[in-house]
Amino acid sequence: MAAPRKDAPHLITLWPYTVALVVCWTAALALFLAWSLKSQNKAIQALALNTARITWEKDLIYRRWNANHGGVYVPVSKKTPPNPYLSVYPERDIVTPSGKKLTLVNPAYMTRQIYELAAEVMGVWAHITSLQPIRRENAADAWETRALKAFARGSNEVSSIENIEGQPYLRLMRAFRTEKGCLKCHAGQGYKEGDIRGGLSVAIPMAPLENIGSRYQFNTWIRYVLVWLLGVCGIAWGTHKLSHSLAEQRRGAEEREKLIGELQDALAQVKVLRGIIPICANCKKIRDDKGYWKQVETYIRDHSEADFSHSICPECAKILYADVLENDSD
Repeated sequence: MAAPRKDAPHLITLWPYTVALVVCWTAALALFLAWSLKSQNKAIQALALNTARITWEKDLIYRRWNANHGGVYVPVSKKTPPNPYLSVYPERDIVTPSGKKLTLVNPAYMTRQIYELAAEVMGVWAHITSLQPIRRENAADAWETRALKAFARGSNEVSSIENIEGQPYLRLMRAFRTEKGCLKCHAGQGYKEGDIRGGLSVAIPMAPLENIGSRYQFNTWIRYVLVWLLGVCGIAWGTHKLSHSLAEQRRGAEEREKLIGELQDALAQVKVLRGIIPICANCKKIRDDKGYWKQVETYIRDHSEADFSHSICPECAKILYADVLENDSD
């Protein structure tokens, strides 16, 4: 049988391509997942920063309200004793006609108490500070000191994620400019209206926001895993269909190759006489390429795969064996 042709189709092994496609699909989804998770983290931080800015604005508004009224009087209590830093004011403490003792609460005193309440109820931490604090407890920590120095260089806001007592917080600090109502307490320090007197520092706990973000990220993971599984199933199904199609093509090619081989074998066993063959008009001998005259059967036998089995036709038998045929008829 003839050997198969070199250009005959062969079965393509698909599993390396399938694995490569799954790897590419996984890598693409991993990149999109990483980008999505990073975007969610940025959104959480942006939400925390926006919350801190709103808190800062709110604190500034009620502090300004207090300053514009020159302070407010509240009942003296264990939680609100007279402010020792206001002892120079003769009307720091007053008594109502009914005998109730009241003490003056300036903006800083009020803000400090509100911050303590906010930290207890909401976990929001805030602090008024400067590089020259009147009250020792208002001294700036290391982060606030860096922010205050940045304000001196022209910055108006500093923010970052920091740890406070082992927990992550979004810390925000903005420059606190001296207003007219502030000069009542701080004119003696040499401040003028519009000067940067310090800063108001706000810290928003990240844990509640991160818990919300974790739920979103978990849902994101689930969605991407489902999409990945659908993609892998699609790749597997496509590979199966393609393998089946290639197998059908290969079977068809093998059948064609087999048929072609059989035809080539058949043709290899056939010798065809072609061209003009010189033959004697009388004795019917044939002249070969070397000029020799041969019997017809000899020539055909030498130039083909055919052979002869000798016999006598009825016409020749009448001529050659006429007497025998006549005796048989008698």
